[in-house]
Amino acid sequence: MSLGRALYYRIISSPGVATLFRPALRDCATIFMLHRFQDPDRGIAGFDPVQLQRGLEYLRKNKYEVVSLENVFDRLAKKGAALRGAVAFTIDDGYVDQAEIAGRVFAEYDCPVTTFVTTGFMDGHLWFWWDKIEHIFSVTSRRSIKMTAPQLSVAYELVGHDMRLKAQEDFTQRCKVMADDVKHHMIVCLAEAAGVELPEAPPQRYAPMSWDQARRCEEGGMTFGPHTVTHPILSRTDAHQSKLEIEESWLRLSKEVRHPVGIFCYPNGQWEDFSQREIEVLQKLGLQGAVVGEPGFADPLPFAHDPAGRFKVMRFGFPETLPRLVQYVSGIERCKMMVRG
Repeated sequence: MSLGRALYYRIISSPGVATLFRPALRDCATIFMLHRFQDPDRGIAGFDPVQLQRGLEYLRKNKYEVVSLENVFDRLAKKGAALRGAVAFTIDDGYVDQAEIAGRVFAEYDCPVTTFVTTGFMDGHLWFWWDKIEHIFSVTSRRSIKMTAPQLSVAYELVGHDMRLKAQEDFTQRCKVMADDVKHHMIVCLAEAAGVELPEAPPQRYAPMSWDQARRCEEGGMTFGPHTVTHPILSRTDAHQSKLEIEESWLRLSKEVRHPVGIFCYPNGQWEDFSQREIEVLQKLGLQGAVVGEPGFADPLPFAHDPAGRFKVMRFGFPETLPRLVQYVSGIERCKMMVRG
């Protein structure tokens, strides 16, 4: 970190400085998203739970209003008081570390959090396609891979950890723009080229939480929302599959947890990953709204001016340093965005 940036972060972290920017948030909220959490026993290299504890401690100590995701959506729709910089937390996917590690941390700080779960994963019917790619590149004994298929031809050198990571990232990005059925076929082809036999059930570090764990997490303040059945990028599916992914995930979730949250989370969550087609399905289901993975504040203006605005609510990735957290929740980031237009 440069000396100038270090000084900037020290200044904004000083007592009283952050409060100067609070008016910039006015009716807005900051919604954070998280995914995996470090678990050395399972070999999971995710977000450091100690850093999460430090962030929650900062928010509580400085009297930020930490609310549920449902509360944010209600207030965005003018049902209740203005948000004025409230903070909410979300987690995506439904991994076991999210229940055992994140669930404990959020409960310790009496902090509500909504976890969006992929119901087929929770039911033990599948493991995530990107985890399969990671597994293939991690365990293959080959020093190079060449795969030739009608839809995709690739060649990778795999000498050293960095080259494996680079190859994994390249193949994953290529899969994101494929039709869902083609993507799964390409992963099978990759496994064959790498000489790796994919197990039917996910290895321990890719395992889902159970429904029993989810219900226990509810007792600690965690709630659950739908995130499809198989986690496809919905824009890469046909209309029938997209509709089933949304409807069946909501139905299955509603049967398993005590208080299902009627807010949807789009897999991958970029603007190009869903369309009006998915929004219309969510509207017909009567869901309260949806979140995306694009960075931005939860703002009431789209609710007022766009009938589909409640299905496009933005989130920030939870920052890995306390000064970055302060920048988001204090209003400083909002001011910077307003200056940038």
